Amino acid sequence: MNVLSCQHVSELIDETITLIDGTDTEYAMTLVRVDTHPGHGDDVNGHSVENFSLILQGPEDTRFPQGNYLLSHPALGEQVLHMLPLDDATYTIIINTRA
Repeated sequence: MNVLSCQHVSELIDETITLIDGTDTEYAMTLVRVDTHPGHGDDVNGHSVENFSLILQGPEDTRFPQGNYLLSHPALGEQVLHMLPLDDATYTIIINTRA
């Protein structure tokens, strides 16, 4: 099973995902929604395209710059993913893959 599939990640909406920064400090992030993008679900050479974003809400008192972060959740394991700030405490992670 692909733990980063859109279907699997969508089941985690409203759950807490732990973000671990470069100093091993842990922060609670809430997955608030999953947005699909053009091309999601298309078939390319017999492979299904997954093109979606995770939208995370972080702590109000901490800001994270764009970069790679370790994210941990029992259903995801530990994944190093690239995160971008959207707003004061809102962040996005874009997933674009073929299954």
